[in-house]
Amino acid sequence: MSEQDEPVLTPTLVEPRPNSLLPAIREDLAPFVPAIRSVAGILAAAAVAEFTARYAAPALIDTARQIIAPAPQHKQTILVEEQTTVRRRVTVLS
Repeated sequence: MSEQDEPVLTPTLVEPRPNSLLPAIREDLAPFVPAIRSVAGILAAAAVAEFTARYAAPALIDTARQIIAPAPQHKQTILVEEQTTVRRRVTVLS
């Protein structure tokens, strides 16, 4: 029996293709970059404001109310047992 040679993987170098479309888009959008950045800043500020209004403000209000209001008194439960005794006189004829 003859031994078979194990297959060997040979590395292949793949060079990335230059993307000619991306520089053209950058050049076309270059005049609009300041406007796009300002809109992105406005959207980020709006997202933070919306988060604050929806989630953080109610939590802060509750925390402030707890600080300002006096501490609530602890409720105490008292168990009262009641026992009723019923006595009846029964007369039986014998």
